Amino acid sequence: MNKYFSSILIGLFLCFTFINGYTQTKLYSSFNDSVFINGDTINFDINLTDSFKTIKTASIHLWIENMLTGRKWHYKYPLINGNLQASLIIDTTIIPGNYALNFLMQKNFFRIKGAVKNAYKKDKQINYVLLSKNKNIVTGNLALSAENFFFSDCMLFQDSACIVFSRPNHKGNNLEINLINDLDSSYIIADSLTKFVSIQDPNDSIQKEIKPPSFYRFSANDALYKTIMPEIIVKSKSKKIIDDFQKENVSGLFAGADGTIIDGLESDDIARSINLFNFLTGRIAGLSVKTMDDGTDDLMWRKHRTDIYLDEVKVDPELILNISTSDIAMIKIFEPGTQVGFASGAGGTIAIYLKNGVYKKENKPTNNFRISGYTAPETIWK
Repeated sequence: MNKYFSSILIGLFLCFTFINGYTQTKLYSSFNDSVFINGDTINFDINLTDSFKTIKTASIHLWIENMLTGRKWHYKYPLINGNLQASLIIDTTIIPGNYALNFLMQKNFFRIKGAVKNAYKKDKQINYVLLSKNKNIVTGNLALSAENFFFSDCMLFQDSACIVFSRPNHKGNNLEINLINDLDSSYIIADSLTKFVSIQDPNDSIQKEIKPPSFYRFSANDALYKTIMPEIIVKSKSKKIIDDFQKENVSGLFAGADGTIIDGLESDDIARSINLFNFLTGRIAGLSVKTMDDGTDDLMWRKHRTDIYLDEVKVDPELILNISTSDIAMIKIFEPGTQVGFASGAGGTIAIYLKNGVYKKENKPTNNFRISGYTAPETIWK
């Protein structure tokens, strides 16, 4: 099942009950080799022993550690029907040396889980829209418990996604969500195994045999609870923050086409508006709101429907009414006639980008989140 993302990158999977003997689960593996050079591909196959094939879904965390420097890389994969097949392409930036590949199995599979902090008494469920980095969209609703908690079935998606929560049949949004991601917080390790590989200098004529060290022991506590310091980038004060944001978040035709930029990082003009429809129609000449036959509102520019993109995923215009204006980092406006997406241009295009990472204030009440999913089956290790 090494191509579990081959056709549909997002799917819902039924959660299975795990048996009491889960902690006794044993993993076994196979690798295509143990000695590599930069540019090679490490193919690995992780399986459960036959006696535990009843376990249908789990998660595998792969922590790669440079045994000399201690530097670590983290990837996470879905274990489906007791099997994981994946590959890592060794980038040229990986220095020669010995590396430990630590596979930690977690019984949890990804699911949306959290609580509504400001629920009304009449709230029985909330809606969500999940926009994957691969441009797929999943919509649904989640029931609220008496304590206002919610959780979804298990979900499978690659890389990262943006998720927006809203109240059903409610325009505008003041939802405050506390979201929990079991895969990225502390978790119980059900089982683990470690394999050793060597990355060697291609100029060495003699291939060095790798000898697994008897002293090595991977510390899960180090991986789970200690921060691995990211590379620190000092940004020039003369350069606008919005320029850095564009470089990191704007891609494809959205970067190539000329557009008018409205800054939501260093200006509070967007944040002070009542909602995005009011803000946009007040800033763009010829843009208007039209109520459709089904009662929903749409944006029209020069009598043509305007295309709306959220983090470069095309969405229904009403979705942006569920976005808090203070969560918007940037709006990029393309006039009618500008080709940005497939069959677009007649009514113009408006691309909205949400604050994320260092551009988003921590602990601020919000209804939208950037969440991380699983690693692709073929990934570059760098």
